[in-house]
Amino acid sequence: MKNKYSIFLIIILGLWANKIQSQSFDSGSISGNVSIEAQTYSPDSLMDAPDVQEKLLSNAYINLIYRNQGVEIGFRYENYLNPILGFDARLKGQGIPYRYFTYRDDVFEVTGGDFYEQFGSGLILRAYQEPALGLDNALDGFRFKVRPIEGVEFTGLIGKNRIFWAKSDGIVRGGDLNISLNDILEDLMPEDYRFTLGGSVVSKFQTDRDVFLKMPENVLAYSGRLGVMADNFTIDAEYAYKYNDPNATNKFKYNDGQGLIVKGSYFGDGVGFALNAHWIDNMDYRSDRTARSQESFINFIPPLTKQHTYALAALYPFATQFNNEAGIQAELTYNIPSGSFLGGDYGTLVTLNYSDVFSIDTSHIDQYTYKSNFLGIGDRRYFRDFGIDLSHKWSSNFKTDLTYLNIIYDKDILTNEGAPLFGKVFQNVLIFDFQYIFENNHSIRTELQHSWSVQDSALIEPDNINGNWAHLLIEYTIAPNWYFTVYDQYNYGNDSEDRRIHYLNGSVAYLTGATRLQLGFGKQRGGIICVGGICRAVPASNGLFLSITSSF
Repeated sequence: MKNKYSIFLIIILGLWANKIQSQSFDSGSISGNVSIEAQTYSPDSLMDAPDVQEKLLSNAYINLIYRNQGVEIGFRYENYLNPILGFDARLKGQGIPYRYFTYRDDVFEVTGGDFYEQFGSGLILRAYQEPALGLDNALDGFRFKVRPIEGVEFTGLIGKNRIFWAKSDGIVRGGDLNISLNDILEDLMPEDYRFTLGGSVVSKFQTDRDVFLKMPENVLAYSGRLGVMADNFTIDAEYAYKYNDPNATNKFKYNDGQGLIVKGSYFGDGVGFALNAHWIDNMDYRSDRTARSQESFINFIPPLTKQHTYALAALYPFATQFNNEAGIQAELTYNIPSGSFLGGDYGTLVTLNYSDVFSIDTSHIDQYTYKSNFLGIGDRRYFRDFGIDLSHKWSSNFKTDLTYLNIIYDKDILTNEGAPLFGKVFQNVLIFDFQYIFENNHSIRTELQHSWSVQDSALIEPDNINGNWAHLLIEYTIAPNWYFTVYDQYNYGNDSEDRRIHYLNGSVAYLTGATRLQLGFGKQRGGIICVGGICRAVPASNGLFLSITSSF
């Protein structure tokens, strides 16, 4: 599909190799990584596992990077034949959608082709890839970086976002300045503190083709940020403003957008505390005003919720609401010292986490505008998460973790775009995780999880993940190579008796060097998977799963 890119890379590599040979330069180095995931499918009407025509679906890619002195050339070949269920069907195909050429020295860096970039916290620009979600908004264009003096870096760029195998309709242009005050004002700054300043400007251009509304063709956004770091605390803040940008995700509202992110942390002897907050109004920023889902994102807003890794704790993951969200997250960790009654011989780590996310305070004006009060908080709670975790090592071989979570999840907002179909879900989760290490480098780990939830059913018909769940996992490890895992998730509390299903699954994994192979078989429940506040739906599946990853 992208054969011209392959020819381009071969020519460049050939010319550069010839230059290396003719000038007796170092031969350089080649590195990269490869990933292959494949899934077979068997239909199961009880768990809504579909009948897949191909029977076998797969996602695969390989990255290859060549480096020689200040030159770097890279490309990625991708193969989706056809994409695994849950990934957008428009990924179907194969080719080289990502390729680039970079030259850098101590002062200057220039990139032509595809690249990833982030300004500040990402409030107005972040181009990145997340393979687990099928998300890739890489910019295809030109970027340069200049470091004229120590502590000062400027980045300028222009390009178009990737959309599956094509490019976005809009053009993205931006500049970012990052300054370390301690480096440029060394004699004036206190030794125990480090200060950073930054500012960004981003603009997107898209031709107005709307026959009914007058759309702004150039949409400007800018931001400023400040950071302070000391021996035992850090504080970072960033404010962003975006001019009116009517689009599909904000229902073509002409309001300007604003965003504020504040992050702070403190760490002392045995104690750590982090407090994060943000307020977001109409900050969904895309290079195509008609885009929805995960397409054409220019920016990124990090979530304020804990990213749970346990299966039942992740039943109701939170997705950042880019146009209307105010939230806070606090986390406290305390290490009860060893030798005390509660600390025992090895100490006990206590972690408390609290997240709360609300709508912002807005009032309706007309179909295309509304009024919002800066930093005003609305009365609708989207999500709340309270958790406590106790981690204790009983001996050199035995360790336990006990976790309790209380979650409130507005399913109408987070999975149904506000339509009143589900209401709020109230969930409690209890998790007991223990690990025992044998003397011969063998170990066994067991998870016992239980989830109680109420009001998780549609008004029309029962939903297939409602009610109480039980989860048992056993993992046996033969270090450093073999991992054997079996688990069962049982939706015993479902309102529909037919959906009280055991989701039994087993897998074996083998690690050698930088290569990992995993083969699994069983049932996988349908639901939502989120990475960093961005989510995608995962349909139920029943079959064989193969995963191979390797770096070189």
